[in-house]
Amino acid sequence: MLILVSLVCCVAYAQERTSISDSIYSNVLKEQRSMKVLLPESHKPGSTDKYEVIYVTDGEWAMDPFSFDYKWAQGEGFVPPAIIVAIPNRYVDGVNQRDRDFLPVHVPDPAISGGAGNFLAFIKNELIPHIDKKYPANGTNSIYGHSYGGVFVLYTLLSEPQLFQSYYATDPPFGWDDGYLMKMAEEKLSSLPPEKVFWIAGRSENQDIGRLDTLLQLKAPKTLHWKAVTYPNETHNSVRLKAMYDGIKFAYSGYSNGPINFHPMNGILLKDKPFKIFINGSYPELRYTVDGREPDSTSPKIDQSITITGPTQLVVKSFSASGKYDKMTKGNFPLGEAMPSVPKPEKTNSGGLKYSYYEGNWEMLPDFKSLKPVKTGVADSTFNIHELPRKANFACVFDGYFEIVKDGYYIFALVSKDGSKLFLGDNLLIDNDGVHSATSVKSFVLPLEKGLYPVRIEYFQKDERGAFQLLYLNPEIDKNPTNIPFRCQYYENGI
Repeated sequence: MLILVSLVCCVAYAQERTSISDSIYSNVLKEQRSMKVLLPESHKPGSTDKYEVIYVTDGEWAMDPFSFDYKWAQGEGFVPPAIIVAIPNRYVDGVNQRDRDFLPVHVPDPAISGGAGNFLAFIKNELIPHIDKKYPANGTNSIYGHSYGGVFVLYTLLSEPQLFQSYYATDPPFGWDDGYLMKMAEEKLSSLPPEKVFWIAGRSENQDIGRLDTLLQLKAPKTLHWKAVTYPNETHNSVRLKAMYDGIKFAYSGYSNGPINFHPMNGILLKDKPFKIFINGSYPELRYTVDGREPDSTSPKIDQSITITGPTQLVVKSFSASGKYDKMTKGNFPLGEAMPSVPKPEKTNSGGLKYSYYEGNWEMLPDFKSLKPVKTGVADSTFNIHELPRKANFACVFDGYFEIVKDGYYIFALVSKDGSKLFLGDNLLIDNDGVHSATSVKSFVLPLEKGLYPVRIEYFQKDERGAFQLLYLNPEIDKNPTNIPFRCQYYENGI
């Protein structure tokens, strides 16, 4: 079944993001603040698509490694497209003002410390509204900070926890100012709102991470998704690349850019004859029910497969760290009987199915009874759908019989870029109709007895990037899905 889950995988690593230099005057800080806005590669002018926004402090240093890590994670399908906003530090008379902006209280060293409240007010009341108004933001925001920037991230989590969805802090000195933030965390952690993500990472020598880890274990609410990680053999700066990447993956744990796939997706089961369902892909937390109820955190976990007995209304749910990317897929497996075979017609030949070729522009499969085929023939071992007169805007109907050589469960999988349907006798087994943005796979299991079965397959292709294939598998005798052998395909004479 694993063949069914990896039919199409195409990642555009080479696409370039649109980078925009921008600035606004801050009435809070009484200064002009610049920013660099990186739009997703997939964003097109005029599109209505909206994206999450990740704000990166120390923007002049952190933007390149963070955007690199994020793009890599996105290329692997771990995260959705996002807008990244880098906030460079301001310099006054050659002095970097990051200590002023990141540290929440004034201390003698550094002397300019204590402006984190103003910097947070700037981000909350000026910067985020500016980004939301000018760019395709969807209202979900996250923030990253390193070193003192990580101190600011924790300060923000404790002061304005509703402002961001995910909080990333790398190699932060949380013990700064005699543990000021530790004391603040001890007081405020338990009152954090639900479904927030907090990632803390740094060098193994950073003892402050361990102290906060202990405090989080004692005080953090169960709805806070947090993790503290340390890395050996790294420097204060080098640790960023690993910590950023792992933090990005943690924050989007459970994200998938498609539905949860299991195969077969639907079917008919025999009484007292169990069947195994296979999961497509890997998920950090996948749970299921067999009675149609929505799974929750107490439902049984599922890894790569599950054995079911009918009747089953299978519901599989993936749980994401933030809760934003939870997904569910349902499958129905009622009890039934083996479909009876039919007598072999006298005038049939083995070696393929009859095909009828049509031309037209469709968004859904048409009513072929009202259409006249442009061409007919036999789809035998020499047939190639790519050699038909048209490469786009055409349809094919395949009619004939399949021979089943052994009793048992059979899985059929229909693979198509655009609309397709599979009928066995008068029964519609698989409906994969419509124009798909990517190749779609749908599958069905049912018990069959040895013999001949009428089959009809309908398919239309909208553009030249088509894909079409019918696979089948008898799990009792086959290891992998295959094309149905031509010796088991029959067509009627006189076509």
